[in-house]
Amino acid sequence: MNKKVRIGILGCANIAKKSTIKAFQSIDNAEVISIASRDIEKAKVYASLFNIPTYQLYDSLLNNFNVDAVYIPLPIGLHKEWILKAAKMGKHVLSEKSLTTDFQSAKEIINTCKRANIVLYEDFMCDFHPQHQKVLSLIENGEIGKPFIFNGNYGIPLMSPISFRYNKNLGGSALSEQGAYPVFMARKMLQSEPIWVDATLLYETEKGIDMKGIAQLGFNNERVAHIAFSLDSTYQNNYSLWGNKGLIKVKRAYAIPSDMKPEIQLLRNENLQESIESIDAPAADHFVLLFQDFCNTVTQSNPKKISSIYEKILSQAKVLEAIRISSSEKRRVFVEEIR
Repeated sequence: MNKKVRIGILGCANIAKKSTIKAFQSIDNAEVISIASRDIEKAKVYASLFNIPTYQLYDSLLNNFNVDAVYIPLPIGLHKEWILKAAKMGKHVLSEKSLTTDFQSAKEIINTCKRANIVLYEDFMCDFHPQHQKVLSLIENGEIGKPFIFNGNYGIPLMSPISFRYNKNLGGSALSEQGAYPVFMARKMLQSEPIWVDATLLYETEKGIDMKGIAQLGFNNERVAHIAFSLDSTYQNNYSLWGNKGLIKVKRAYAIPSDMKPEIQLLRNENLQESIESIDAPAADHFVLLFQDFCNTVTQSNPKKISSIYEKILSQAKVLEAIRISSSEKRRVFVEEIR
């Protein structure tokens, strides 16, 4: 394969316009060569805005032999269809999160990608922001002792009523849109997979989707994650880790502007005196970091790494499914039940 991965953008989404096209264009191992839309005029506008050489309809892009990989920023409910089509055409895929709407769909996607021998990434860009490695270093160095509670919150105010986020047919869901982030980060920070889940999803009758929810995830060694998420509440975007010797607070955790230097606080209480220490973490464009890693994985073709990425994606999908079942059946769900 060429040193540069030739990228096609499958969809003219706002996130592509705001962040991701520029991120791809800024890295030296990628080249955005085409963009597609159901509306060819919209694709033409985006191509003009970003100096993308060609614009096409979706199927034409997937049939373009010059395209090595596709980035899919479509609504969640459309991911499965177009990931499967891309995989069958031999295109590597970077999909926006959540990957799909249920665990069985995730399994089908992974199995198809394995058979096609392609790279599949789920765009949890926050995974690559250096502030989280800084937090992990604090934990590993014993700064908060033994962590036993992860608290994560991600919510946004109500947006336009015609937003795809509120469309059941397009996979609208507070859990899939917002809750997926603190679930992902709890797994990352506690460095293991949850054993059980207790959850409640709160549905909006008219829209037919979960607009907010809460979940408790039980991990080994008596550790628990509490998460809350919403599509119609005051903005929150944070997490904390509470240990027997201290507390770490990350005030901007999931969506972080590239020029923002994130704020991490280390709180301790010794001899009834509280101390608060600010921990330095650099500003970074986590989209750029993730996209560089994706393109490196495509060009280097490391089977062990690719396999581990598949497993990581499936593990995330399994926890989200356990949350759905727990809410629906009003019971504690053990993650091993999800198969």
